[in-house]
Amino acid sequence: MKTTVTIAALLLAGSVSTALAKPDCTVEALNALHIAGVQVTQATPTAASGTQPEHCAVLGAMVTKGDGAPEGSARFALQLPDAWRQRFFFMGVGGNAGTLTPSVNATDRLSALGKGYAVIVQDSGHAGNGTDAGWLKTPDGKRDTAKMVDFLYRAAHSVTVTGKAFTKAYYAAPVQHAYFDGCSTGGRMAMMEAERYPTDFDGIIAGDPAMDYHSTLLRFAVQKAALSSPAAYLSQATLQMVDKIVTARCDAIDGATDGLVQNPAACPVKAKDLICRNSATTDCLTPEQAQVLQTYTSPLHDRHGHFLYPGWALTNLSGPRGAGYWNIGDTAPNLKQLEAPWGNDPNDAPRGWSFARQALSFWMGMGPEQSLLALDVDPKTNTAGDKLVAALDKTFGPAETKNPVKMSAFIQQGRKMIIYHGTSDPAIPAARSVLFYNELSKMLHGTAQTSVRLFLVPGMQHCSGGIGPDQFDTLSAIEDWVEQGRAPDAIPAATKADSTTPHSLPLCPFPRQARYSGKGATTDAANWSCGVAPPMTVSMAR
Repeated sequence: MKTTVTIAALLLAGSVSTALAKPDCTVEALNALHIAGVQVTQATPTAASGTQPEHCAVLGAMVTKGDGAPEGSARFALQLPDAWRQRFFFMGVGGNAGTLTPSVNATDRLSALGKGYAVIVQDSGHAGNGTDAGWLKTPDGKRDTAKMVDFLYRAAHSVTVTGKAFTKAYYAAPVQHAYFDGCSTGGRMAMMEAERYPTDFDGIIAGDPAMDYHSTLLRFAVQKAALSSPAAYLSQATLQMVDKIVTARCDAIDGATDGLVQNPAACPVKAKDLICRNSATTDCLTPEQAQVLQTYTSPLHDRHGHFLYPGWALTNLSGPRGAGYWNIGDTAPNLKQLEAPWGNDPNDAPRGWSFARQALSFWMGMGPEQSLLALDVDPKTNTAGDKLVAALDKTFGPAETKNPVKMSAFIQQGRKMIIYHGTSDPAIPAARSVLFYNELSKMLHGTAQTSVRLFLVPGMQHCSGGIGPDQFDTLSAIEDWVEQGRAPDAIPAATKADSTTPHSLPLCPFPRQARYSGKGATTDAANWSCGVAPPMTVSMAR
């Protein structure tokens, strides 16, 4: 009797579940669990290696259903550690989904299994390459409602519910705590879970969330400006020059000359300031190049002056996953073939151009013949026409997660969320997350910090990369907050060990930012603290 009580106490404490027998890690044994809607296709006993513990690696498919759409199916990959702590970790995916490649904070992804979590990822209800959206159409050309609804929200929820049931059956013990972690589209999935299914997860991590598809309209404007003239192209060398000028003028604003501009909104440099003057030909921009950057950094409005979307930051534009990769092109466009300026290989075009093409052709139903450059978007005024805005809102409205009111049930239940965003993100501007958080804080009368915290990552680009400290552990932070009641007042962050621009400092809950003590190496986190600082602001004016 004493032994039984001891095992039960361990289980309730979330220590281990290995005291209970598990089925063999085989397809036959796992399908014999008879979890409705689950078909296991592969099961591989996996030995411990490095930081990864011994576990059962499972592949299969789960039925998705409900929400007024036909039944669908989502492929999944599930890792079940031998030493399980009764924790469930769901990883989001990026872009247009379709793969089992997680879009997640790398530190969290690499540590979850070793921390005793059952770890799952799913493809959002279709197979694809992450960019293509052709899966939205059935073979006869009709809209595939099941796959569309699965991508928007259903698949993540269905796999969560069924994945928990499968995990419970495998270990013969319940899931005590569940966490969601995703970045980009995965960040949108994270916020969608909180809004639509507030009881699915105890804690949620949303990185660089794609909460508002008005970003597509701003990207249209930037690309129209970039394709307006041969003199408009911004090469990697030119972007590096802009980075050098902006950093030199704005680095010290935050109190430390360390190569990082923590608050891009406080930097007074404007695109027009960089235009070549007085016969200068170096370290400056052509008027056409400046127009591209002006469009890039300016907020988007409709023709009535209503704000639609904030601009990107004028910091850390260069690099392998910078503004060239996402919006402008790492190679000069061929302006003699404007509808395919980077050729017919989508891998040669800016990633944002490829996503825009897919949005027009499949999401908005305009077809591949629709000219992007003919769209009613004016890069000189950063405005979009009413019909285009309405068409995009009608298409992507169900995917948006920008209304903080929809977070109410999640918050009222005492659940927790961490949002993080790279300040130099060239795919989704950090200003979008700042706007959301400010609206949430206003709605909650300044008490948002008790449930949701935003952490801005200086110098980080989209989900990772850039010159900023993109290595940080949000999974431990959210677990401590949910299970121990310790809200994250700072999250240690650093660059990779082999970085040529090393940084180490705390990420601070917005609107606070890291402050240098004035003594010691700026690359040592011990010399920084989360002090009070001027809040990051977002311009909505033209």
